[in-house]
This record gives sequence, C-alpha cells and structure tokens, in this order.
Amino acid sequence: MVEAKRRPVEARQVSTLLDQWQRTCPPRGSDVPASGNVGFMVVAPFLGPSARERLAEAGISYADATGNIRFVTNRPAAFIETQGAVRNPWRETVRLRSLQGRRSGRVVRAFLDYRPPFGTRELATLTGNAPASISRVADLLDRDGILERKAPRKAIVSVEWERLLRRWAIDYEFSNANRMIPCLEPRGLQRLFDKLRDADFTYAVTGSFAAVRYAPIAEPRVATVYAANPEEAVRRLGLRPADTGANVLVGQPFDPVVFDRTEYADGITYARVTQVVPDLMTGPGRGPAEAESLVEWMRSKEELWRLPSMQTT
Repeated sequence: MVEAKRRPVEARQVSTLLDQWQRTCPPRGSDVPASGNVGFMVVAPFLGPSARERLAEAGISYADATGNIRFVTNRPAAFIETQGAVRNPWRETVRLRSLQGRRSGRVVRAFLDYRPPFGTRELATLTGNAPASISRVADLLDRDGILERKAPRKAIVSVEWERLLRRWAIDYEFSNANRMIPCLEPRGLQRLFDKLRDADFTYAVTGSFAAVRYAPIAEPRVATVYAANPEEAVRRLGLRPADTGANVLVGQPFDPVVFDRTEYADGITYARVTQVVPDLMTGPGRGPAEAESLVEWMRSKEELWRLPSMQTT
C-alpha cells in the first residue's frame, strides 16, 4: 500500500501514518500483525532525516523526489536503500527550516541544557532571543517530532535531547560556524593547560580534550579553545600561528552561548557537553567517533549534565 503526499512528511506525522496503515490493513489471522500481511510505503516530495528515521523505526518504506529511498519486504525478501538530499531543495520561506545560525544555536543549547517543562518566555529570558525566535525553533523541532508541546500555552513538556543533538549537527558545521586560528605550542599541550589555569580572559576548551574527561577513546593530540578575543588569547598564551603542524586551535565562536553554563575541572574551563558533542560530530579526524562515545556517556549520566530547572547558574 502506497500513501502519496503532495507536501514533505514531517516526523510527527509518522505515528498517524502508522495508525492509518494498521487500520486500513487489519490482520487476517488473530495473531498476525498487519505489517506482516501488507507492506506500507510513503512517497513525498521530500523526507527529512528525522522523518526517515521515524519511518524506518516504524517499518514503513519510503521514497522522495531527491532520491531518499528505503524499500523493505519480507516476501519476497528485498532491501533497497539510497541516499538523496539532506535538506529540502524546495524550502518554504515562511517556516524555519534550519538550525543554522547564532540565534537558533542559542535556543537549541537551552533546550539541551535544561530539563522540561518550560515556556517560551522563560527561554526568551534565558537565551536573550525574542519569543518569536523561540517559537520558530520550537515549531521546527515539533514538526521533526523532537519535542512535545502542551496546549493551550504550548509549554514544552519533553525534548528528545539525543535526536536534537543529531538534528543540530545537520545544520551546524564546526569549521564553518567558528573562525579558528591554528597555532603551535612548542613546549607541548601540558604547558598550554598550565597557562590556561592562570588565564584571566574568557575561554572554554572544547573538542577532544573536553570529551576525554568522560569518554576517553585515545590520547588527544589537538587542543581546541574558544576565546572571546582569539587574537588576544593567542598573544597572551604565547602561541605561534602555524599553517602546518598545529597542536592548538584558538577560535572565535559562532555565538557567546559557548561560554554559557561552562564546566570547571582542575582549574580549567570546559564548554558544556551539549556544545562539545556537535563540535566533535562535525569536526575532523576521529571527532565523530569521540562524539558517539560521549553521547553514550550522556545516556547513562543525564542527571549529571542536564540542569534540573530554568534557573541560571
């Protein structure tokens, strides 16, 4: 059975489609599920990553006009999967379709850092964004099935933080979003951290050295440091700008939110794990593998990294 849609299918619509499938194709045998008798496929102009993930989890095949295809049958046994566009090439201009940019990043960080429920006005006060910006990001995440809102005030009652991290990583690219200066600390990275302990300027360590505290994979080789004024930080830390052989990256962040709700350990200021993960997910080398290891730690330690209230700290 094929359900053809004229508009892109959003993640939150998948449960409705699944219910429709089960009602339309009831089981022929008392103990046989509907999906075992008749396959179900959704065809649409575009299916975003969240929608495709939910469809696959529900056992629903799909295809869109950009080439995203997943076709699975048991009898006869068949499995076809191809990758198309990650972003909708026919974007609507009215609704927010991307989490790219400083304002969206600020809102996403708040959604990740704090436990719901919370309201639009609370987030607006916390993030420095207009309530309209909060609502637009919430609308996008609601359509992707990542958060749930409760009428009539539309307070946000739940957020799937792992899905949100992965959704943010689609639009956020570490190297493009942040201006980094490659540098060399000739006396080694231990010397760099000794100097950071005495630093009196705003900074936050991200990347491998921030992740290894919770989820070590291998010894980090490059230190990545956000600084409010990267040129001044390079000078005060005594680093040498280097085109090759750099062991330190000092950068100006996409937004000062990277300095919000930072973590402290052994005299060093670290970016929060909710910032470190997307930095690693979209970073070079073994960054993505380090991000997955850190996400695994976050699953079992949510009570440690997620703040219990909307109170600023």
